[in-house]
Amino acid sequence: MRFRYLRIFVLFPVLFACACGTISPYQPLPGAAMDKLSSTDVAVPIGQSEIFVFVPASNVGAATGGGLLGALIDAGVNDVRTTKANDASKTLRDALIDFNFDNVLQADLKASLSQVALLHADNVHVIKEVTSDNLDHVLDASKAAAVLFATTEYHVSNDGDVLSVILSAALFPRSDELKALVKSSNSGPKTLLTNALYRNVFTFETKAPGATGDRDHDMAAWSADHGAPMRAALTMATAKLSAMLAADIQRPAGATGDTGAPVKVDERPGTIVGSDADGTVVRFADGTMIFATQSELRP
Repeated sequence: MRFRYLRIFVLFPVLFACACGTISPYQPLPGAAMDKLSSTDVAVPIGQSEIFVFVPASNVGAATGGGLLGALIDAGVNDVRTTKANDASKTLRDALIDFNFDNVLQADLKASLSQVALLHADNVHVIKEVTSDNLDHVLDASKAAAVLFATTEYHVSNDGDVLSVILSAALFPRSDELKALVKSSNSGPKTLLTNALYRNVFTFETKAPGATGDRDHDMAAWSADHGAPMRAALTMATAKLSAMLAADIQRPAGATGDTGAPVKVDERPGTIVGSDADGTVVRFADGTMIFATQSELRP
């Protein structure tokens, strides 16, 4: 079994920057923290206000030998390609003009995380100013024992056939008891991942109805009936991602691994950890997870 998987780590939000270089995207919640989370604020940073097309960077400039000229060529090509992608997605954006992704995700996170007894989560709020300074301010202003950031982005692929929604979660301590469990960095933003008690990245993917890989065709499919297919896909995505986060944050730090069937996703080894009528959940070797709908399944 195979899935189509978009690698888009370059698009992770600012709280996932790390002054110390590359770190593991997954950090289980320490067992010692589980009885110290007397209260948790949930902040949902969503910098975008509408769906967009993810346009991979051009490599045309490499054919010129690189350098300044190559960079200028790539910049020009990328600008043209981005403009075309934006033009192609206008119909879809217009069809979703009255669809509030932020509110749907906020409601699903509140519903799922309120069922996680150890978090004592109640206050779930969306943040539109997604900068290191503002996220640090949100962390400092919280009166809870910890703050869980669920930073989210959603887009369609360059061909228009695949919707990807990415939720990057990180739990930061506020109480002295929880801070004692983390070796915090003394430099850089307070919301660097190295300062988190828990972190992981969750992806949702599904294909457009009758997807062909032709952008104009697939954008029309997503936009049909006032954007009903895309509205349904985004609504499913928020529910699946919220449930995945709620289950994963409770996963014991000493878990020995998943026992489901092994799979490869875009040549990355993974393990099936759950499935339902909508699709399949796979955990990769690095701990990150993806939910792929049945339309994304490969034999």
